Amino acid sequence: MELKVLLLTFATIAATVCPLFAAKMPDYIKICHRSDPKIADCVKETVHSIRPHLADGITELNVPAMEPLYIGDLNILEGGANGISVKVKQLKVWGSSNFEIRKIRASDDAKRFDFELILPYLHGEGNYNINGQLLGLMLRGNGPFTGNFTNFYAYVKVVFDVTTVNDVEMIGLKDLAVKIRTGSGNIHLQNLFGNDKTLGDIINETINQNFELFTNEVIQPIERALEKKFSNVASKILDSFTYNELFPL
Repeated sequence: MELKVLLLTFATIAATVCPLFAAKMPDYIKICHRSDPKIADCVKETVHSIRPHLADGITELNVPAMEPLYIGDLNILEGGANGISVKVKQLKVWGSSNFEIRKIRASDDAKRFDFELILPYLHGEGNYNINGQLLGLMLRGNGPFTGNFTNFYAYVKVVFDVTTVNDVEMIGLKDLAVKIRTGSGNIHLQNLFGNDKTLGDIINETINQNFELFTNEVIQPIERALEKKFSNVASKILDSFTYNELFPL
């Protein structure tokens, strides 16, 4: 789930910083001018051109390899309505570079972009720790897990802030908001209830029969965590550039 947000953040940044690196970047990077009435189409074309290169990473744009995409450790839920605690460790995701931009809208003189992305297929592996009540089920266990996810959507809003410093317009990140709409899929948690296979199989089956409800229960904390993580990344990159370098007229 998180991977889509991660991908979309890096895709946005890649499209944004391309003008500055035009002299150094490969042919698949297209410069987008903020005076272009079709700038949204230009950014979409640029990001889709970059997409095949994301699997191995793009050093020039500080984009790490995305196959697999290493997410790491996350506290997904802690002390929720039912005292549920869900933690994920050493999460890796495959398939994040196969995203597709379905819609994109530019506004406010190239200071805001709204994206709608779809990720057709994702596969995740890692370790989990869960304890508490979710979907009316008492869940307890820790160990490896796998997940397969299809047709997940991400809606991302990126807003830039332009300020004048010594007569130079500098650009920074004002806001990055993420909303995820879950698709379909399945999750398998190993070692539930001390590796009680019968009970574990029942719980896994119940979760997957209610897959959308299950993912909706945990999606909001993931959205917030990803917003914070990738806002930091975006801000570090933007700090080095001026507005006109990123979006020339």
